[in-house]
Amino acid sequence: MLPVSILDQTPITKNQTSQEALKQTIELAQLADQLGYTRYLVAEHHNLKDVIGTSPEILTMHLLNQTKNLRIGSGGVMLQHYHPLKIIEQFHLMDELSNHRVDLAVGKAPGGYPKVTEILKEELKEHYFSFDEKFEILNRLNTQNFDNSSKYAGLKTAKRKSEISSVPVYLLGTSLNSVIQAAEAKVGVIYAFFINAEQEALEEALEAYKSRFPEGRFIVSIPAMVTAVGDNQLPFRFSQRHFELISKDGRRTVLNTKAQVDDYLSQTDETFEVTEKRMHIISGNKEEVQSKLDEINRKHMIDEWMLHMPIPNHKLRMNTVRQLAPTN
Repeated sequence: MLPVSILDQTPITKNQTSQEALKQTIELAQLADQLGYTRYLVAEHHNLKDVIGTSPEILTMHLLNQTKNLRIGSGGVMLQHYHPLKIIEQFHLMDELSNHRVDLAVGKAPGGYPKVTEILKEELKEHYFSFDEKFEILNRLNTQNFDNSSKYAGLKTAKRKSEISSVPVYLLGTSLNSVIQAAEAKVGVIYAFFINAEQEALEEALEAYKSRFPEGRFIVSIPAMVTAVGDNQLPFRFSQRHFELISKDGRRTVLNTKAQVDDYLSQTDETFEVTEKRMHIISGNKEEVQSKLDEINRKHMIDEWMLHMPIPNHKLRMNTVRQLAPTN
């Protein structure tokens, strides 16, 4: 069986407090730690009513203190909002504090609606960097790889005389361009199959990545829930559709309801192509879920599964983690 990890967006229901939702994230991470999962990544979203993971660096540090062996990190930092130096400083320091258990995944998406995105970018308007520029700077800062003529040369982070001189970096994405960008930068990929569930697109991305960077790590984030134990069907309800907004320059945003789409479009003058899709969650008993995963990995090129459980049902999420544990 492939290594298994978890992506957690810290979902919250309308009847929950933030503390209750965060406590459930902690409990899920501790269970994953006990059951031999590889890594646990927490997401970054802003001003969304159904998830509350706004600061992955803070939640990462807290989860590191609540676990012993699990790798913890961002899934991911939305790099467009920040300077790469600050991100590397934060993650290098966390890595030194945690016996080198930190992962840094970064994403191209804004993680929120246009209004909050504009607010987060206000201080950066005078010195705008593209994502590609920031991504290159971030990777060079991570490995201290600058020519002496660069203004970044000689900058020191918390990693001084460290046995591990950098943190593992991953790029989130679903497009062929993102996968190739990760391969050329020699970093890992976390492929969001829950956004783009086309088998041909996944296999094309795998082949493009592995042909350019054979030793790279290709992780597939899969929407999966174990909804039955034996013959007992567990309570399971989920809105199976979602909406994909595609901008003229190819940026993609995924929203769960038509009301969210209307709210998003009301906050921007940009034009988007809106497509309604079905999010197919792999569900059933343990054997049925595992069989589907084997089918998706029919070419045996995937290095690791990352469970994405988009259901605000804590008992169901905990059961899924127990049933799909690599120790089983």
